Amino acid sequence: MRWWGRNRKLTIFPKLIAAFLLVIAPLYVLGLVMNRLGETSVRNELSKSQQSRVEFYLNALVLEKEHIIKLLQESAMDKSLQHYTFLNGAMTLLERNDAVMRIESNLRIIKNSSVYIKSAGAHILTLDRTLSTERSITDEIAEEYAAIESAYRELPYTGELPIIAWQDRLFIGLGFPESGYWTRKPSFALTVELDPEMIRGMLGKFADYERSGAALINPRRHWNVYSASDDTVRQTLTRFIERQYEQGKREGIESVRIGSETYLVTYQYSPTLGSYLSSYIPYDQLFGKIEWYRSLFWLLSAVSTAIIILYSYLIFRSIHRPLHKLIRAFRKVEDGQYQPTPLPQTGDEFVYLFRHFNTMVGKLKVLIHEVYEQRIRAQSSELKQLQSQINPHFLYNSFFILYRLAQINDNDSIARFSRYLGEYFQYITRSAADEVPLEAEINHARTYAEIQNIRFSNRIQCDFAELPDDCARLPVPRLFLQPIIENAYKYGLEDKRTGGKIAVEIERRNEAILISVEDNGSRLTDETLHKLRLELADQGPDVEYTGLLNVHRRLRLRFGNRSGITVTRGGMGGMKVVLTLQVEEP
Repeated sequence: MRWWGRNRKLTIFPKLIAAFLLVIAPLYVLGLVMNRLGETSVRNELSKSQQSRVEFYLNALVLEKEHIIKLLQESAMDKSLQHYTFLNGAMTLLERNDAVMRIESNLRIIKNSSVYIKSAGAHILTLDRTLSTERSITDEIAEEYAAIESAYRELPYTGELPIIAWQDRLFIGLGFPESGYWTRKPSFALTVELDPEMIRGMLGKFADYERSGAALINPRRHWNVYSASDDTVRQTLTRFIERQYEQGKREGIESVRIGSETYLVTYQYSPTLGSYLSSYIPYDQLFGKIEWYRSLFWLLSAVSTAIIILYSYLIFRSIHRPLHKLIRAFRKVEDGQYQPTPLPQTGDEFVYLFRHFNTMVGKLKVLIHEVYEQRIRAQSSELKQLQSQINPHFLYNSFFILYRLAQINDNDSIARFSRYLGEYFQYITRSAADEVPLEAEINHARTYAEIQNIRFSNRIQCDFAELPDDCARLPVPRLFLQPIIENAYKYGLEDKRTGGKIAVEIERRNEAILISVEDNGSRLTDETLHKLRLELADQGPDVEYTGLLNVHRRLRLRFGNRSGITVTRGGMGGMKVVLTLQVEEP
């Protein structure tokens, strides 16, 4: 299938495709915009949903912490704990046992008040004793108190009780009496150990996508709790949250490359917890459907384009086949084959076109046949008329030459001249054919040159180049070269006393044969040359064709309008006549 015509113009097939695409394009663009708007809306809703979930769970953790601190503060004001701490020496054994039991009961209440509490303890510093839900009363302060105390001393006082990490354990502590930085030793301290497994379980419920998770990350104290144990995720996400904290970003949602996969990370900071709650979900898990729908949209676009091309092709075939058949019929007419074309079997409008085409071809065939026959008869008549103009002209010159030779009693020249003259008239009278081989025409021109050589007593030399072998048998009009040579003698060299030259060159150039006749005469003027060119160009019906014009007309009739005579000033100073015979490749 060719998309381009002979003149490099688009055929009807791409135009059909372009027309369909032009109609579909607005709908396609509208669909694309709606798809993008829907995709953006879904992305925004999913992002907001993740932010809302993070905010919800973070608020739940904040409420849990505030609840725990409130219980610690209420327990610190318990009379049993205060009496046991400050009045222990004045209490009876029964009162001390009763106070211990009440303190342990309060600690159990604190532990059972939240699923995130693993244990609760009271460190009586005035007595160097620790009471805990996990063990009975001890005779020394438990070791976790020392870790909590050192951490609280290092932390700036903000009015909040921070979560302290120690040996992969998390604690919240309250000293009594309260003081900022724990600059002085409290009388007793209440501590709560948080359960990381329960926090991890809560984070696991938060992450409900495959390969997703959540984390509670404290960038200042460098502790964290993750729902999953993937080291690559833990390290990458922790570094990311620490950068956000350093840059002052307290909440947001961003894409983070973790390992070989991209995750959508949602994070929010809580001053109460001093930590970030962050969720991470694989990008393809969250937006995989959107990407899939986008792929479907592009697939639909490709299928639609293919359908348009197929539909255009089917329409193109229904139009192109009979149209191409009609074009071939026209080209046959161009080549001279005036034959009717079979009607198409489609039964559509093309039948009407073909029927009228066949009618036109029939009429054209009749008209061309009539015109062609008339033209052939006219050309034949004109050729014979032009040819007959040459014979009397040369005959007059021949009698004058014989008369002059007889006057000087040059019998040898008369004999040679008579022989050449006999050959000359034998050539022009031996056959009625209008055309002869180029080789015969060249030999006849040589004979004519010999006759003229006798006439001008060898004052003028006429040289002929070798005739190319592939040109010897070419049919040419009879007596088309001799008038050109005669013109050179008569108008170029007749008055030249000595050194006259005529050069005849024959050259094959592609599809043309070029024959040049050049003389070294001095009589040619620019005005004469210009006038002669104008006469050669004026080939109207009223022009009288004699001499060069005669030959020019005959060559054009025989070989076409690209053939004929051109005249220039030659390299020897005289006129150069070039005869062009436009022929096909052998």
